[in-house]
Amino acid sequence: MDFIADDELLARYILYSRWIRRSNQTVKQDAFIPPSNLELSVTRHVHLVEDDIWRFGKKVARYRNCTLYGRADVKTGHVKMQNLEVKPQPIESDPNLGDNPNHAKVIGWPLEKNARKMIALEIANAARFVANPEGKV
Repeated sequence: MDFIADDELLARYILYSRWIRRSNQTVKQDAFIPPSNLELSVTRHVHLVEDDIWRFGKKVARYRNCTLYGRADVKTGHVKMQNLEVKPQPIESDPNLGDNPNHAKVIGWPLEKNARKMIALEIANAARFVANPEGKV
């Protein structure tokens, strides 16, 4: 299952309050800035119900010792329009995270930091913030 359709939703878990604008519940570009290895972790929605998506988010937050404020949902097509690739990278039997068959990485980021910021801004503008239904967890 290497093909990811353009209309497929990806979830980026929001683990820091500074990643969202409280005034209008929108996502800031910081949520989509890749880490130093330039591989941004996301979870694909495909074949998942809401409870599954949140269950994976809770595991990530617990593992990273962070608060799960919500998630930023964005269509794969918006990511691909930025000349990035979404590559399935299922997690199986991780001692800290368990299994996440829908885990993927956003790759192909430019090396130039300002270019990455502009791409992250474009993705954030296309994303929709979904608050954690249980509040902060």
